[in-house]
Parts: sequence; C-alpha cells; structure tokens
Amino acid sequence: MTTQTERQYSITEVLVKTTYQISVHKEPSFDRMPIGFGAGFFLNYKKHLFFITADHNIHFDDHALNERTGVDNHVGILNNVSDKANFSTVMSPVGGFYFMESFDISKEDLDFQLFDVAISLVDRTKFEAPFLTDEEFLDADGVQLVAAKAHKFELSEEHIAQPSTEDCYFIYGKIKPQLKGLILHRENTFKENISYVASAGSYLLLNTAEEITDSKDWEGLSGSPVLNQNGQCIGVLCSVNEGSKAVFVKPFSKIMPLLDLIIVQEQLERDKKL
Repeated sequence: MTTQTERQYSITEVLVKTTYQISVHKEPSFDRMPIGFGAGFFLNYKKHLFFITADHNIHFDDHALNERTGVDNHVGILNNVSDKANFSTVMSPVGGFYFMESFDISKEDLDFQLFDVAISLVDRTKFEAPFLTDEEFLDADGVQLVAAKAHKFELSEEHIAQPSTEDCYFIYGKIKPQLKGLILHRENTFKENISYVASAGSYLLLNTAEEITDSKDWEGLSGSPVLNQNGQCIGVLCSVNEGSKAVFVKPFSKIMPLLDLIIVQEQLERDKKL
C-alpha cells in the first residue's frame, strides 16, 4: 500500500488502486462464508491513517431497522494475495470502527438517523501483507491501464475535493458475487458520467446519465470513494435509488469533523494508559 507519486495516472488506475474490497463476516476468525461484501478506502489525514466505509456494510440490520441492535459484524480487507494451492486469499482484519447517529433536538421525535459512514483509525504496521490489484485492466486497444498485482494507493488530504457541477464523477467496484465451487466470482463495474446536482440534507445528490433500472448493479459498491476526473474524492458512496438517476454520497464536510474527533478520542485513550 503506497501513496500516489507525481506521475500521471489514468482515472481507471486511480479508481482501481484507491478502492478496496471488503468481506463481512459474523465471526472474527473469517472461517465461514461471508455474509456480505462492500468497499472502502484508506485516507491519510493529519498524519493518521483511516479506513472508511459505509456503515450499512457492517451494520446492515441496524440500517434496516434504523436503530442500533448492538450486533457488530467483522470486516476483512482483501489483499489480493492468494494461495492457489489451498484455494485461499489473504484478508487483513480491520476493526475498532467508530459509527455514529444523529438527532435534532428541535424536533419532538428527534429525527433520529444512523450516520452511514464507519471509520477505523488503523495502524499500518499491523498489516502482514501488501494490498494489491487483483487483475489486469486493458483499454479497447489492448493497452494496459492497470497491471495485475500492483500496489494499491492511499488517498491523502490533498485528494479531498468539494463537489462541483462542472466535474464528472466515477465509481469502481465489484458486484454480483457468486460462488462457483470454492471460488468467488464477482463482476467489475465502472460507473462513469455521473454529475453532481445539489446537497440533499446530509448527503450529496448525484445523477447517473441513465436511469438505474436494477439496484443489484450497484450492490457491493457501498463505501467506495467517489472520484472526479482529476482523481480527487468528494465523499463516500452510500446508496442509490432504483427507478431514478439518484446517487447519494456522504461528503467530506460531514466526515472530517468525525476524523478530528476520533484523533482526540484516541489520544485521550492513550493518555489514560500512561
């Protein structure tokens, strides 16, 4: 896992190398089959490394009920380092997620909402394997855009951007998981030509070029970074509305205060141990 260097990268390469696939399990051992999949990304912020994903990837029962059930599932990030002899692949567990709720004291029912972003402050020295791309990507002329088994990227503060109606947005990920024997197959998808419309409550509303006719074409993308044509990130993909063009993204304006709070909280915890 590396930070981006100064050379120019295609948007395809940036998408593939900044989006990390996660597997969600009921047991911390990861011995049994996953109960869900999603995506996330690493962000270097104020000299700390965070892993960010959509909270409903981890707490999907909570979001179905719009309440905290107290059940925490377990997340592994796919390293794409495989042992073909044993039909296995390396996963790096990541935990200690902060997850939040919001409410409005001016309203009688408090307008309780789950905040659909989960954040973990991680220690890179705990990772025992590198994070690599899992396959090669070629353009229509057969020119390599992304090499297989290349090191992936972390995003930095300089890659955070405000949404703009003048920019075009892109999302990458894997959808439609299917087990064939012991092998998990998923489809790559690149969502492009997405435009920013306006703020919508605590989200950004973006529109796809065509109507979203099947939400399963997006399942597995939750938690992905949403990038503009310059490889800058405006936030975390949270949901889409089938039968419309609507894509909802949690912006960094809502996330960054939480990152600051986590840094303070972690420092307080360290001070207590001294």
